[in-house]
Amino acid sequence: MKKTLGAKDILFPIPIALVVSGNGDNANIISIAWIGITGSNPPSIGISLKKNRYSLDLIRQTGEFTINIPSTNDMVKTDYCGLVSGKNVNKFDETNFTALKSHKVKTPIIKECPYNIECKVIKEVEIGDWVLVIGEIVETHVDEDKIENNKISIEKVNPLVYVPTIREYWSIGKLLGKSFNVGKKMINK
Repeated sequence: MKKTLGAKDILFPIPIALVVSGNGDNANIISIAWIGITGSNPPSIGISLKKNRYSLDLIRQTGEFTINIPSTNDMVKTDYCGLVSGKNVNKFDETNFTALKSHKVKTPIIKECPYNIECKVIKEVEIGDWVLVIGEIVETHVDEDKIENNKISIEKVNPLVYVPTIREYWSIGKLLGKSFNVGKKMINK
């Protein structure tokens, strides 16, 4: 038997991201959980922001943003960035996060985040009180110490994830299997 939960009890867990918008002295950080890959050709990612967010205004001004995946070690700072407005406070100063120059956009990445994505806006879609901003991924970065056997080690990145149904932060568990591989057992029967 399944229990009916309702439309607000949605998919979980999802990555939490620190999205940076603007540049220079007005660079701002916002915590976002409404995020996901939207396509692979071109490589693109979507973030959803409420229409009244300061970060959305900055993204519209520059046409770009960066996505920075924090580790579980920065849970408190990450949550803080979603609680206060960048109109009123400089979140880089308050959190002691370090703004690093990006390679292909003017919006900075966050040094303390082990994985960073540079994006240029390719489309906006309004959905009720929200705006889905789709960005083409133009560059990615990962801390060198988070690479093992020439691939990103999720265990070393230790990304912070969000469970919206219960409003909690979690870490990712153990490796279960290789995608596009474990199901081959059924094909070869």
